[in-house]
Amino acid sequence: MRTFLLFILAIGLNACRPPQPATTDISPPETLPASVKELTPDQVVNLIQATPELVILDAREEWEIKQDGLIAGAIYVDYLNRGRFTENTAKLDPKKPTLLYCAIGERSRRCAALLTEKGFTQLSVLSGGFEAWLASGKQVQK
Repeated sequence: MRTFLLFILAIGLNACRPPQPATTDISPPETLPASVKELTPDQVVNLIQATPELVILDAREEWEIKQDGLIAGAIYVDYLNRGRFTENTAKLDPKKPTLLYCAIGERSRRCAALLTEKGFTQLSVLSGGFEAWLASGKQVQK
């Protein structure tokens, strides 16, 4: 009986936790290819203003975007959903300047490595990801 009560208590405690999204990529953070620039939020603002043809890719999951918003004009590519990521990035021009970001920077680094392999030559990543963007007080599109 005691074991049963402990089991019920454990289930109840786990039921109180907010749902966590399933992640499919647990590999270590990617080292950026040498050609990829890592930019601060202020540098990203300058890049956006100076580069009208800039493509901005949001590598986060849909729940993250719904919760926190995104950088205006960003295209949702969802790095963890490889089918969606491949489909959405296949439509892009690899010669255009492209900015990548995710929540804290790890997924965008992995994206940069994949896109470099696909021939993208003008890649930048937001250092610290969307959390750094928010912390610096930059505008967000909801």
